[in-house]
Amino acid sequence: MNEVKISGSDDVTITLDRPRAINSLSGEMLVAIEEAVEDSPRSIDLSGMGERGYCSGADIRELRSLALEDPDAAGDWLNLEYDVDAAIADVHTGTAHLHGISMGGGLGLALRLERVEAREDLVLAMPETGIGLWPDVGASFELSRAPRLVGRHLAMTGAPIDAVSALWAGLVDEVVDAAGNPVNVDPETSQLACDAVWIQECYNTDDPVEVCRRLADHPEDAARQAAELIATRCPLSVGVALAAVIKAEDASGLAEVLETDRALGRSFMRDSDFCEGVRAQLVDKDRNPHWSHKSVADVPVRRVEAMFDPS
Repeated sequence: MNEVKISGSDDVTITLDRPRAINSLSGEMLVAIEEAVEDSPRSIDLSGMGERGYCSGADIRELRSLALEDPDAAGDWLNLEYDVDAAIADVHTGTAHLHGISMGGGLGLALRLERVEAREDLVLAMPETGIGLWPDVGASFELSRAPRLVGRHLAMTGAPIDAVSALWAGLVDEVVDAAGNPVNVDPETSQLACDAVWIQECYNTDDPVEVCRRLADHPEDAARQAAELIATRCPLSVGVALAAVIKAEDASGLAEVLETDRALGRSFMRDSDFCEGVRAQLVDKDRNPHWSHKSVADVPVRRVEAMFDPS
């Protein structure tokens, strides 16, 4: 298909080619990628066209339209995405080339490969709490293994990080220039590494309300800014995001995390703020979502727990 270019059989090259949409992944693109990797090629080389970025994530407009019409079909759409993530993980050998905006579902593909290269212009994020979702595509596995609890912070806030911070967090393996040449950087000087002290102090709890309180009361400006950012996110999604990363911390591997995501996907498509979040951000673009809960403190613990059980 025109929106993803695939070549090779043993060594497969996959190039996302939908640059006007920052290569957001449609259902048709996912099917094409699944067909390319279902026979377990020897290696995969993954990249995205256009200067704006590698991939902005899944096509959430498409997913929203499906969820409004048939929530179960929307759950099936997410299952397809997770199947593709798992299939690439089974191959594992290969390299992902990230540049610019690299988010959401695009990371679900890229993080599955053994080597992830990031250009210096990288803007990496799992921003799902801003649209009424949670960091899915198995990303909680990598987030849960980032140092100093920064994965919890990235999941709850959806905040973007740069290439050097992503290297420090273990989300990419090397920083390169536009020509693909390695760039000598010191991860310990990254912004995320510098913020890790207050992040660990504030996120060392399984209570999202307590996280928010600690952030708001912290003397560091950056911590208080994180509290303000979380206050703009979907309260239910914030609670689920923290719970999902904590659950992933004890997971045996990616497959277990993807199974959790499958359950959450069904729940979110049937009953959540997802459709409202996408309406506010991408459909009407009023940036004024009307969440079901006023704040994280208004979300009952049992409501968060129920999201993990779609039955």
